[in-house]
Formats: sequence, C-alpha cells, structure tokens
Amino acid sequence: MKKTLTLLAAILVVGMAFAGCKSTTDSGDSGEGGGCNACTGESACGGDSNDAALDATIKMYTDGTIKVSPMIAMHSFVSVGQYWEVTSNFGGMKSVSKWQVAAKAAGTKSEFIVENDMGQGYILAYQIDAWAEAGKTNVKKAWIGKPGEEPKEIEIMELKQGETGEAKPAGFVLHEDFKALKMCDFEFNGEKTIIKDDGHTTEMWVADNGWFGKLIKMTSDGDTVMELTGRSFDEKIEAWLKWEADEK
Repeated sequence: MKKTLTLLAAILVVGMAFAGCKSTTDSGDSGEGGGCNACTGESACGGDSNDAALDATIKMYTDGTIKVSPMIAMHSFVSVGQYWEVTSNFGGMKSVSKWQVAAKAAGTKSEFIVENDMGQGYILAYQIDAWAEAGKTNVKKAWIGKPGEEPKEIEIMELKQGETGEAKPAGFVLHEDFKALKMCDFEFNGEKTIIKDDGHTTEMWVADNGWFGKLIKMTSDGDTVMELTGRSFDEKIEAWLKWEADEK
C-alpha cells in the first residue's frame, strides 16, 4: 500500500514539485477566491533552519547535481496573483507545498513566473509557458533562492524520447463526478478517482476548476493524506524571491 500511495502522490504532485505568507480574500469565480490556513510552512512563518545544510542543498541545484522537472502541472487559466497550498501527511511525515503565480515573464505573451515553497528554506521558481500543449514540457527557465534574496538560475532535466512524465496506478480504478465540494471558501467540481489495490482503498478528488495540478483531496482507507489548505487571489501579490525588473 505504501508503494501505491507513493506512486499516486508522484502522479499528481511530481509535476508540481520540481515563502512567504499572505492574507486571503473571498470573491468570485474568475480567478479570485478565499483561503484557509494560509500560513503553515516554517520557511514562511519563522523557524530555525540548518544554514549549512540549506546552502549545500542550494549548491546541488546551482551546480547541476539536481535538475528540476521540465513539466509543472498547471491549469488552463493562469493569472498573476493565484496562490495555492496543499498539505500532505504520508506516514506521519507532514509537509506543506505552496505555489503562487508571481509575475508575467517580461517580453512574452504566454509565460509566467511561478514560485514554489516546499517549507525547506528555499524557493524554487519556474518560467512556465501557459500555452504549452497538455502533456508537453512547459518549463522554459528555472531558479532557486532563499526567500527575499535574488534567485540563481538552475538546470532543467531533459525527457528522453517517448517519455511523458506520467504514470498509471495499479489496481481496480473507478471514476465518478463530484460537484460543489466546498474547500477553502470555494466550491469545486471535478472527478473523484477510487483505486482499490491489495485490500486498500485510495480516493482522490481532482477539481476541474482547481489550480497547480488540481488535486484538492486524497484519502487512504478513509484517512486524509493530502488536501487543499489554502487558495486565494490577489493581483498585488508579493514575490517570495527578489526579481530583477527585466526578469518579470
């Protein structure tokens, strides 16, 4: 079952994953929305960190030892100011992943600067082509940096010919629609996937009107292991990294 959960998390999150704290407002269905628990990560809200380990991790990105994914799960309507937060708890290991559309990429028609805070003391950022074909690479550039500091450009992985970055879960799979599921002061519609494998049941809610991968909830044998804990929209959003004017 642990392997099944790991695979499912990878399917829905790996495209998303490879600081800051913001207030939330409540509004309509054109990109705006309310938020809940918008400040839960240590890097955004304070907390000690191991500077040496953090610097070593950042160096592994900047020297190319670690490369980021060329595909980031996005949504069809991308707008500066969108904020999305998902909290996971697999095997007692709690983590929070925060995403925001920080800016429009300078000199482009369809590209945006997207920042990701995984609560590790650093921010990953991507220049994403919002018009990229579904299932195709959409990351044009990538960076890493500590919150409030200037980002450093990092390398992007290359997919081998025929690779899509997607995987399929094992087991018996069922699908059913859901409507008006309220989370973070917003109603979501989409598809619920039920997977029965080796005597266990995993359920996932993927919202058509969700952002950043669109996963809003995941359960294992009735226990919640992943759920949306923050959603908001603010056109005056503040970037978590310190960007030069010509980069955004």
